[in-house]
Amino acid sequence: MNLDDILEYITADHSNCSEVEKQKKCSQVRTIAAGAGAALALVPMPFADIWTITPVQYLMVRAIGNIYGYKISENSVGEIVAVIGGGFLGQQTILALFKIGLPGAGGFFGSAFVYGWTFGMGKSAELYFASGMTATKDDLKRARESGAKEGEKTYRENEVKDAELKSRIQNMLKMGLNKEQIIYAIWNVTASDNTYEKFEIEFRRLTDSF
Repeated sequence: MNLDDILEYITADHSNCSEVEKQKKCSQVRTIAAGAGAALALVPMPFADIWTITPVQYLMVRAIGNIYGYKISENSVGEIVAVIGGGFLGQQTILALFKIGLPGAGGFFGSAFVYGWTFGMGKSAELYFASGMTATKDDLKRARESGAKEGEKTYRENEVKDAELKSRIQNMLKMGLNKEQIIYAIWNVTASDNTYEKFEIEFRRLTDSF
């Protein structure tokens, strides 16, 4: 899934979805946006993130709003982010400090920080819209902070899993196994399987830096 999927969430009709289905869709939107933000955070240019990561977070908020029946325009999404974002400028400052190596960045690792912050904003946005836009600032803050912790934990766990998979793939390549053989060895999927393309994409992602 990628940012194109978020655009679909912004335009699709979710009025017939159950609450559980809406929660599942919000989770998917958060994960996509947080992943995209974390990738963009790798760009080594302080304060450029306001032009890269911020639009992704805006799309996430618009998508979550639409899932709960609120059509948020490009012009008004900034006002809502100001309500749910919690120190939005502070996010850019901390990340910029991290990138230029100055003290005071709070020990955050750029990508993990952005993943967590974006994920937390998504949690806050979901609470905001699910409550009919009546959630209190304190409730939004709690949702944002707990979501950020959950997001950072997930990001670091996924990094560990990726590192293990990359190591296994490298070893198999050294042994002379080809792509199809490796995909079968790791995910037990053959080229004739309907889900093969999904794992082929995952294989390319994990071997991109080789």
